[in-house]
Amino acid sequence: DRKSGSAGMPRIEVTQMKNYGKIFKQFRESRGLTLKDVAKNGLSTSHISRFERENSDLTISKFMQALDAINMPVEEFMYAVNDFHRDEINELLEQIRLLSSKRDISGMEKLLISQLEKTTKREKFYTLNTILVKIRLQDLSEKIYYHESDIKYLSDYLFSVEYWGCYELLLFMNTLDVLSHPTMMCLSREMCQRSEFYRDLPHYRRLLATMLLNGYITCIEREEFLDSLYFKKQLKHCYFTETEIYEKLVFHYAENLYTLKKDKNKRSVLEMRKCIATMKLVHSDSLAKKFEKHLAKVIEELK
Repeated sequence: DRKSGSAGMPRIEVTQMKNYGKIFKQFRESRGLTLKDVAKNGLSTSHISRFERENSDLTISKFMQALDAINMPVEEFMYAVNDFHRDEINELLEQIRLLSSKRDISGMEKLLISQLEKTTKREKFYTLNTILVKIRLQDLSEKIYYHESDIKYLSDYLFSVEYWGCYELLLFMNTLDVLSHPTMMCLSREMCQRSEFYRDLPHYRRLLATMLLNGYITCIEREEFLDSLYFKKQLKHCYFTETEIYEKLVFHYAENLYTLKKDKNKRSVLEMRKCIATMKLVHSDSLAKKFEKHLAKVIEELK
């Protein structure tokens, strides 16, 4: 589906870039930029004009150069190309979140069926997405939907990826609770190493923090207290800003969960309830209910 350009760079086909040129022109003109403003470093006005009329394609390097010339991040451009919808994994996770918050088992089963019915050249990713839905559906319904072969497929994929992007982080953070403890710890350490290049990106950094928080809480719940300290150390390196209230709240909740489970310190319950009260204060009601349910379960287990 790709052909080489004069410099050996892969080209994005015109058919693949449907509406790309038209949307690019809209953003260029909205910024008050002319073709001459964008044309530089071997990118001619005629080439850009043909691209905007969708009569020509661009190499990936030239396309990125053109976006840079109009001061537009590729994520923002692709969001516009996709009719202002998020990418597939984030859309899927949002559906899962909404269905889980409503405890809509029937809706989740329909979502699973829709995933199973999809056929595409990207079969690997649909398979992984389907496994994700199975895991969350089983957690919701307490019926068996996924099998050991699914977990092996998932973990094999994550181990095989040399550099983790947002997809791998999202996949891992939403499935780590069903992985065996040694596998979860090994993948967590691998993830921290393989995602080093992206730590300075704000969105990626917050995803990384959420994954580490999930891992921290999972270790504490499993009473793997020594391993939980690995996540605590990594989280300390995140240096949460004052605006990252969610991350700071959950981190404080998790620290008190640690002292409650390990040291049976009942004063920790008060601190955890303060976190939940703060969530309610800002009307994060679904989040507050989730943590209330979690705390009630922890307290019951300690009786």
